[in-house]
Amino acid sequence: MNRIYLDFAATTPLLKKVTEAMHQWNLSHFGNPSSVHYYGQMARARIEEARDVIANYLNIPSKNLFFTSGATEANNWILKSFANQFKDKHIVISNLEHPSVFNTGKYLKAQGFNVDFIEPDEHGLISVNQIKKALKSNTALISVMFVNNETGIVNPIQDIGSFCAAEGIKFHCDMVQALGKLEFNLTDLNIDFATFSAHKVHGPKGIGCVYIKKPAELLPYLHGGEQEAGRRAGTENVAGIIGFAEAVKWLDTVKGQWSKVQQLQSFFEQEIKKLHPEAVVIGETCKRSPFISLIAFPGFNNQDLLVKLDLKGLMVSAGSACSSGSLSPSRILQNMQLPERIVAGALRFSFSYLTGKDD
Repeated sequence: MNRIYLDFAATTPLLKKVTEAMHQWNLSHFGNPSSVHYYGQMARARIEEARDVIANYLNIPSKNLFFTSGATEANNWILKSFANQFKDKHIVISNLEHPSVFNTGKYLKAQGFNVDFIEPDEHGLISVNQIKKALKSNTALISVMFVNNETGIVNPIQDIGSFCAAEGIKFHCDMVQALGKLEFNLTDLNIDFATFSAHKVHGPKGIGCVYIKKPAELLPYLHGGEQEAGRRAGTENVAGIIGFAEAVKWLDTVKGQWSKVQQLQSFFEQEIKKLHPEAVVIGETCKRSPFISLIAFPGFNNQDLLVKLDLKGLMVSAGSACSSGSLSPSRILQNMQLPERIVAGALRFSFSYLTGKDD
């Protein structure tokens, strides 16, 4: 069967150059980056080389970038460390966040920390006005993602960052679905903490990174050795880090193709509506990532549709891959106050620079 993969927001295939770079390293090298001998220092050099590649792409100093096992660890690090460090402070989290942020916020609230959740506006956006409604006099951290991983809706991050900076509030942003897919200059966004993942951009699974504007202000989350400048314990995943850097190098070569993906998304959505006029594109009136189309088919059950499409060779999803084990309706769509018939029939189609019109 000719299978078509349109679930790139869940994960992406490894690029050949990424696989080759990781394979070559694993074949010839095994040194621990913390060892002082030759093998160790070779590993250390490759890590720092990769850190520079990713930091340069993000236009940030290398000393502000720390490798993790992925964005889930990075998001947990930011929220849990901040909460434990500033126990008397108030944390505000968007209701539309990825489970690694939203569920961490629920955990902290259950532990007695002062955490509240922001409702989106009528367009499904987390705006400054929505944030203002949730503020308290001791609010110290706000967490809002750049691009929603289910709807593709782009939040007004620049406005939120400027507001937080003016109010003296720290700003955490999950930027997993924005890396390589939206143009941004991290240093211009007034973001204090940003998290990224390699496997969403044709890099390996099990590796991510976090940007921390002032590293000394945040306590380590994992305790042990002095890796990552004493900020994140654990022997580094050298091959994964090398693969991440190779994927980011590739992103630099395809950034001019953004409009091609946008045209592909428009073509796809128009053709779907021709085939099924009742189809509803979620967030159609908002600024959206061209890499994600969340389309509802009212009157149909998305779980049934998923199975039927998969049997025909088309691989899509019903929302966040990290929630796919649940048969519950999408939390994101429910919090957007969408009708049940829309929520129950929504499917996420997500694209890559590698997706073609034939697909």
